[in-house]
Amino acid sequence: MTTRRLGFTLIELLVVLGIITLLIGILVPALGAARKSGQAGASQSNLKQWGQATINYTTANKERLPWEGRQGVGGSARADMEKNLLERTFWANAISILASEQPYSTLAGVTADWPDGIPQPGSRSIFIDPAAEPETDGPWVFDSSSNSNKKFYFNYVPNCRLNDSVATAAHDPKEVISMSFISDSAATVLMMEARSRRAELPATDPFAAAALDVCNADWHAFGNRHFEGGHVAFADGHVAHVLNDAATRSATGSRDPSEAAGDWNRPPKMIWNPKGAAGNVPVIAP
Repeated sequence: MTTRRLGFTLIELLVVLGIITLLIGILVPALGAARKSGQAGASQSNLKQWGQATINYTTANKERLPWEGRQGVGGSARADMEKNLLERTFWANAISILASEQPYSTLAGVTADWPDGIPQPGSRSIFIDPAAEPETDGPWVFDSSSNSNKKFYFNYVPNCRLNDSVATAAHDPKEVISMSFISDSAATVLMMEARSRRAELPATDPFAAAALDVCNADWHAFGNRHFEGGHVAFADGHVAHVLNDAATRSATGSRDPSEAAGDWNRPPKMIWNPKGAAGNVPVIAP
């Protein structure tokens, strides 16, 4: 007479648990990598839409680029955002319509009672990178407002060095270059992913302390969320991933943000200022 076994032995259970643990160890990193790749692809797609919207805007406006917006000394746009949003040619108003999004002035409620209607981190808005995490004080509250609902938050911003050759202290929104000034469109930066948190870079990095509450930026605030770098939309419409280390080096290879004679134009790869050197000039005060 044979006896039927109704369960597993301890050794069999341990073997099964070991196999399950091994599979989890293999699958979890793979799922994490797939998630990161998906977020990077979504962000690249967002930036592609911003770049194409900018090009479409220039086609309809005699090749003139949208206005990048005011920013004060030090890079922060908090004090000037209320004025920026009142300007029709401000990029977040002008080209968002062409990217199937409402003007930012509408989202922020500039003509109403300023409800907190801006796209928030984690939303699927074209203004938001799905991998971005805000700083503890972001989204950014307008300095010029006593109403804490007046906020802004951008993960994609235009290249602030495009208009170096025409900008004045008055920051006239009409003083922007046209596409005809851009001779190497495949290398000239139109828009980019901006860093959302200082922790995207090590605290010892020379660019770690750059302002993040911006409405435009250059290499100082270049993103580092996606595979040790960020995405860039170029003036010919293509989008590419660029390592942070490469985007933040000058033509001589320096990563010193205070290098007085440095030029961060690096043709044929990246051009920030199409009409001259892209050096560490001070930000023009409004």
